[in-house]
Amino acid sequence: MAASAGVSRQTVHHYFGGAKGLRSALAAEGMDVTSAADEPTRERLIEAAIRVMSRPSGGLASIEAIAAEAGLTKGAVYHHFADRGELLRAVARRVSPVDEMRVQIEPTIDLPPREGLTVIARAYYAAMRSRADLIRNLAANSARDPELAQVVMGEIIGQGAPLMMGWFAHQVGRGRLRPVDPSFVIQALFGPVFLLIVLGPTVFDRIAQAGIHPAIDNVEAYVDLLLRGLAPAEDSPGGS
Repeated sequence: MAASAGVSRQTVHHYFGGAKGLRSALAAEGMDVTSAADEPTRERLIEAAIRVMSRPSGGLASIEAIAAEAGLTKGAVYHHFADRGELLRAVARRVSPVDEMRVQIEPTIDLPPREGLTVIARAYYAAMRSRADLIRNLAANSARDPELAQVVMGEIIGQGAPLMMGWFAHQVGRGRLRPVDPSFVIQALFGPVFLLIVLGPTVFDRIAQAGIHPAIDNVEAYVDLLLRGLAPAEDSPGGS
């Protein structure tokens, strides 16, 4: 690599501290730094990390715990990942619902807002439900693990928000929705689903006994509420 760049190996070591530092710098720029020989062990570590973080009350996903789960040494982890953060980002990218949601959201771009939001809410729920245990553990651990919180925000939530913002901007441009802060729409639409996933079915079963049901169970009515609010229509009895 040094020869390809026309520099000496000493120069690489001076600026990056060696091959490991260079690999980390390239990965931070979004470049794929794996080789065919690396792939089986790298995949083994990612899958092990997913299993560790999917367990109820699994605690923090330490390098030691992930290495033990994979049946490898800590050295193997650091050979394939510069640090714990890089491994966690790989896990988050693997479980991110963005690609699944994109397939569902893009065809809704020309649908009326009610139909589009209904499709989007269902797509988000389906994508989150298939990853429920892992996402629940990620969310629970993020409160006491700033590094993990940054990964969740950047790779799961942060990657999905632009999709929704693009959809919303298109609807505003067509005059179908009024221009408000799109983050309000994202929170209003995705918040109930995320809460359902994080709290888990047992909690919501108890809540349902009190007559409170998840918004996703009647998503059309929830979308109508989101679009129209609680105020009565101006031309209806009692309207102002």
